[in-house]
Amino acid sequence: MTAISRRSALFAIAASALGPIGSAAARAGDIDDPATDVLSVSDASGRSAHYSRQDLAALKQTRFETKAPWIEEPAVVEGPSVAELLRAFAPRASYEAIAITALDDYLVKADVAQIVADDAVLAIRQGGAFLPVSKKGPAFLIFPFDDRPDLADKPHFGLCIWQIARITLS
Repeated sequence: MTAISRRSALFAIAASALGPIGSAAARAGDIDDPATDVLSVSDASGRSAHYSRQDLAALKQTRFETKAPWIEEPAVVEGPSVAELLRAFAPRASYEAIAITALDDYLVKADVAQIVADDAVLAIRQGGAFLPVSKKGPAFLIFPFDDRPDLADKPHFGLCIWQIARITLS
């Protein structure tokens, strides 16, 4: 029996969880490639889009330094705000709920208006570098906890999902 490396196992999980995106990643050979589609966004009307980290980096970026229970030292994170992603995806649409699914099918659900008001960011970079899957990439949802101490609570920490693969809006 052959031993499987952790990276290979994560890639296999990512490829299967991403469905069509996973197939693209498999063809591209590396989910950590910034040009590979890694995020699928869809809504109840049938609208859908796929984004690579380069696509997400082309959107207006929000950058802040913060720490959280899983970030021991303050780190600079960067990526499009959820509001910016929604504007790019469907500029005239409005949504009430968001379901965010990770590569391992972990799921969080939230009120769109609330996470937009709380300045949620879809972080794709930390310390200036794209986040690999092994470090919470390709993207993770985070709030500016240091700038907004009122957000540093269990409910907001619970919304901070990483290795995001899908976003479904309704």
